[in-house]
Amino acid sequence: MKRAAFLALLSLASIPRVADACAGCRNPSLAVTRGSEGPLDERALRLGLTATGTTVHVVHEAGCRDLANCSEQPAQPAYLHDQHLYPLELRFAAEYGLNETFGVEVQLPFRAVSTTIEYTTPEGAPYEPLDPGIHHRDETIAGLADPWVLLRIGTSVERWWLAARPGVSLPLGRTEEDPFELGDQGLRHQHIQLGSGSFDPVLVLEASRAFGELRWQLFAQGQLPLYENRHGYRAPWRVYGGTSLGAGLLGDLAGSLGVEAFHEAAERWGGKLRQDGNLGRSELLGAATLTQSLGATELTLGVRVPFFRKIVEGDEPPGTLSSPVTLSAGVSHVFGSTAP
Repeated sequence: MKRAAFLALLSLASIPRVADACAGCRNPSLAVTRGSEGPLDERALRLGLTATGTTVHVVHEAGCRDLANCSEQPAQPAYLHDQHLYPLELRFAAEYGLNETFGVEVQLPFRAVSTTIEYTTPEGAPYEPLDPGIHHRDETIAGLADPWVLLRIGTSVERWWLAARPGVSLPLGRTEEDPFELGDQGLRHQHIQLGSGSFDPVLVLEASRAFGELRWQLFAQGQLPLYENRHGYRAPWRVYGGTSLGAGLLGDLAGSLGVEAFHEAAERWGGKLRQDGNLGRSELLGAATLTQSLGATELTLGVRVPFFRKIVEGDEPPGTLSSPVTLSAGVSHVFGSTAP
């Protein structure tokens, strides 16, 4: 029964999920990888590394169907931007237990986004735009994203483990000039941001409890940018949370099934919304995880599949976005634990 449930969920990853999308959905964001979880002994150190990746396929129309009344420069007939994006994040996490209640944690993410672009007529024939390389390019953007610094405050209440991890993100990831202002001037620009460019409050909440052979977990986390960065960019606030139920499968191999939700608000440039930019999205996802324990070391594999996706559309003609599955793999090790 357990194996059948996992296979049924994983098979959903092959089903394409296409949503109407804004023309400016070109700064792909992943639901932030969860960091450490659970209690940690005094003076124990937990180190972890998680890789998370997905694919995003965006198609949207540009140019003008009526060239005689075209306001775009340069004026050109309607054609399609067919873009693939491949976001990948490596997130290193280190947590130190000050005592049974308090701990400190640092999450250090590295992000890479590879993109490819093809242009076609609405009928599917190849097309060479008059301004190639202005909006999109075959390229890879990579570097340090914004680290998180968190304080863990946790306690056991009856049979529950409860913890809050307040903290802040540090503006170390690369940021870009206003791509919409540059685009309006016909200048080469970049939509992909590796960071927010601001110090953002972060909060992570977690709760877990064992019920015999089953383990129930809940979590929620959010990031709230409070001001614009030096380029006039105010990143969207994001919330991410979910619940899962896990059990042992075979020996030290355990699995869990869960439901997660992610919401991202609109980004702003110079205090304004750009109707051809990222105006927000909401997702409901199914999640499955396998965990192999090897003493103080844990290996994890995870898959997330969207069951529902809504992307806010602006005034520009909507395109389509497909991102059918997110995969993750991780390893963690605890040094100095007194647990058996």
